Amino acid sequence: MKWSSQDKTNQKINQAQGMGEINFPAFAPLHFDAFETLRGLPEPISIPAGTIILGQDAPCEYVWLLRDGLVRLSYTTQDGRETTLGLRTAGWFAGAANVMTSVPSVCSVKTLTPCLASRIAAKDFAEILARRAKLTRHFLSSLCCELLAQTSAQARLMSESAEQRLATFMRERQQQYPQWRTVDTLPLLKQRELAQLLSITPEHLSRLLHKGHGGPATTAVGTDNWMV
Repeated sequence: MKWSSQDKTNQKINQAQGMGEINFPAFAPLHFDAFETLRGLPEPISIPAGTIILGQDAPCEYVWLLRDGLVRLSYTTQDGRETTLGLRTAGWFAGAANVMTSVPSVCSVKTLTPCLASRIAAKDFAEILARRAKLTRHFLSSLCCELLAQTSAQARLMSESAEQRLATFMRERQQQYPQWRTVDTLPLLKQRELAQLLSITPEHLSRLLHKGHGGPATTAVGTDNWMV
């Protein structure tokens, strides 16, 4: 397939604007609150920050429907190296895919902030979906967005430089999407956690931030106080 000169010009304009061809957020978690209109959801439970609600390689005894707060998905290797896989917030069903496929959790899910979540027993989840059409639609929408988010993140991680990934993260903090609302996670992350999310070493991320690659927004947050 040959590109016309206009195609090449448009691509250069998109790259210069930092847009590329991906229009789905890669690093900013999507916030859904449509489920709050549903009746009959289990009463939300308060979960303190720093709580592991799903353990890596552990069977999922519950599905957690996040109602408020932020959680971090991480994977730890046998030699103790930890990687941040993503961030999730209100509207996400933690453990649902594992329960539906009877597969242990591939990663751990830990609350970064105090959270509210509705807890549904694994043995009851499929039956509840079968009886609740509106909840099922929200669940399917959540799964679709999860797939898109993972694909978008993988595309960024495999095709962009460290500087570009940091620019993407900063742009997504303020970018407005017609269909979705995102959460600005920069004030909630330690520098180490942001480095893991962007697949950058903490040292290199620190250099990029101090050189201003993160834009003026990072200065307002005070990255010098972050923990590496």
